[in-house]
Amino acid sequence: MAEAEDAMIERMDECARRLSAKDLEAIELQAGARLPNEYKAFLLRHNGGRPRPNAFPIQGLPNNPFGVIQVFFGIDDPVESCNLDWNIKTLNARLPANLFPIACDDGGDIVCLSLFGDDAGSVLFWDCYNEPGEPSYANVYRIAESFTAFIEGLRPLPESP
Repeated sequence: MAEAEDAMIERMDECARRLSAKDLEAIELQAGARLPNEYKAFLLRHNGGRPRPNAFPIQGLPNNPFGVIQVFFGIDDPVESCNLDWNIKTLNARLPANLFPIACDDGGDIVCLSLFGDDAGSVLFWDCYNEPGEPSYANVYRIAESFTAFIEGLRPLPESP
């Protein structure tokens, strides 16, 4: 399963330590929901890191059709802001309840998994600079229908015309 998930990732740099099933159980407990199997397999294989290629399309975000992954969050990363648990705690009151932070882009916006609801399993982009004050979908944009589709859609950033 992991090979198909990483179909478009040529390499991952700066990954954290190897994880166990207990590590994933602890994150699911903190999130209050089960994580998609394809995402758990990705964490077991890489535990965060910086992917290459790292660009992804964003549907419907005005004047910004692409994002660039700075880092996938991991468990016990030496950089606090790259840790899943730190991001869950820090963003909990700001994100809609079904969104789980998995990565940040080079501008500080957050890539999330929807863990439940109508869009469960999909990958979404949370634009932190247009935050409406209360958690809502006003600043959330679709990236992919699933984590696997998101990984398969990673590309080099298109050159500007």
